[in-house]
Amino acid sequence: MKSKQDIQLELLQEIDDICSKNDLKYIFVGKNAFNAYVNHTIKNNNAHVSVAMTLGDINRFCNIIEKQNNPNRYVESMFTNPKYIPLYISYGNENTTDYHMIILNNNLHHGINIRIYPIIKSVTLDDEKIKIMDSKIYKEYKFRKFLNKKIINKKFLPIKIGISLLNNIYNISGFRKKYPDKIFNKIYIDNWDDIQNYSKVRIGKKIINSEYFKELTRYKVDNIELNYPKDTDNYFKQIYGRNIENVNVVLKPERKNAIVDTEIGYKKIINETKDLLDEIRSTHEELVWGRFKVRREKKCVDDVWKLVKMTNSQIKYIDFFEENIDYLLSLDLNDKSQFEEMEIILNPIIKKLQKYANKGMTFSIDEKTDSLIRKFLLLKNNEKLINKIDEINKLKYFVE
Repeated sequence: MKSKQDIQLELLQEIDDICSKNDLKYIFVGKNAFNAYVNHTIKNNNAHVSVAMTLGDINRFCNIIEKQNNPNRYVESMFTNPKYIPLYISYGNENTTDYHMIILNNNLHHGINIRIYPIIKSVTLDDEKIKIMDSKIYKEYKFRKFLNKKIINKKFLPIKIGISLLNNIYNISGFRKKYPDKIFNKIYIDNWDDIQNYSKVRIGKKIINSEYFKELTRYKVDNIELNYPKDTDNYFKQIYGRNIENVNVVLKPERKNAIVDTEIGYKKIINETKDLLDEIRSTHEELVWGRFKVRREKKCVDDVWKLVKMTNSQIKYIDFFEENIDYLLSLDLNDKSQFEEMEIILNPIIKKLQKYANKGMTFSIDEKTDSLIRKFLLLKNNEKLINKIDEINKLKYFVE
């Protein structure tokens, strides 16, 4: 019986063959690529196996797979599945299974696969960072992830109905169909040579100098040869640090919460285990809800404790300023030495106000002291803290 890694190697070989015959370029990437570079094998590691291409070459690769019309292979992306979330494309074996028993997503395919990451623009030749994910797109990305949640437990039926309604609105509005173009138009690089139009590019979370993509080399992994940047050592040094010989290649065991089979397709397994999986997920949802309630209760206790500590500070400062406010008001803030004296006296309370403002809390001493602190903060150009305190006051979290 073949192992999961045997299937991954077959898929890698197919990607390599298609790219070689059609003048497409790719490199083997990720922790598994580094593991393979060090150990000449992927068979001792269960990490995801990934390659990277330009988006133009990914599109051409997908078109080739589509024309082959091979029922044993699939390609899945945002364009083939509007509910698909990742930027990478999945190229997989339809007659295998790699299916998470607990985490549900809206992927159409669940076979053993290779991830094909797009090589994304990151920094221009003029050293300007290229912003891909603006706040609007990021919010939509988070919203899409939320809409992808599947609820099994009948106790949470209202949540399930709510998510379903939001999905319908998102579909009818047309935003779901427009999202892939919004993303991919921003990250699009056509040909491999176009990578050199940028000083740095990004693959997944790693930002890499584009010079490493000028020349590629072949490197033997198990029984096949795969593409790596020619200056391989320095390429990996940029990703993992200067002392790559000391980098620990973490060998991952098979996931205990996934069904992996190299001979039976995921459709059959999902169909035959549906009732059992629904029961597992339903129980998991109750556990998650239980943990959420415990965390919420703990947060309430923590907030009360923060309030107690803040009130203790407030009492201490009330006593101090009751004795010293008249003297402080007599100081001339236009006089450098008197201003510095004021700064020494007020710094501790300002630090406390800043600390609690960061937690969404604040406190008051008395009208005279509050006015003096505000005046001093304005002279120190610390309007940010003033505005923060004012915002908290509006929320009525002000302790008096």
